[in-house]
Amino acid sequence: MRPIVACFALGLLSACVLHSKEPLFTDADATLVLSNEKLILNVQELKDGKWVDADEPRVTAIPEENHYLVPDPDTPDDLQSADIFSFIALDNFHFVVQAMTGGEADYALATWDGYGQMLVQALDCGALKDSGQAGDLVEFTDDTCALKPSDTPRLDVFRQLMPAAPAAALSVTKDTSF
Repeated sequence: MRPIVACFALGLLSACVLHSKEPLFTDADATLVLSNEKLILNVQELKDGKWVDADEPRVTAIPEENHYLVPDPDTPDDLQSADIFSFIALDNFHFVVQAMTGGEADYALATWDGYGQMLVQALDCGALKDSGQAGDLVEFTDDTCALKPSDTPRLDVFRQLMPAAPAAALSVTKDTSF
């Protein structure tokens, strides 16, 4: 996973997060929650109780169909290898974030205030395991984790995981300085 994906979507570069070899959601499931226009986003992470600029403090998000393309800052014109971020609504303010790189996907939860700030909670495998609330939903193997096969609708599974997710560690806001 490229550092930009880890920074923007998951907030914890060293964390193992809920992962799948194939995406759990399709583009038809997603919505352009942030904007239907190209965005520059400011990214901050929570360190020692304070919001500080992330390693990649500004990220470009380009809407395409129902998802966003997030190119590597070093090659901003290379949209073919851009990461794909989809936001799948759980309700009016809470979303599953599906971040895809090379066909595989990582997951986070996000809360959107509807005005300009999104708080992102990584679905960190260690935190999910330690919570004791994810055992019936998530399969843990060493430091990795994935959803167990289930007849439960995927959105309901993520709603059940919300209380087990750690507190938001990433803040994303629209850059309005231009």
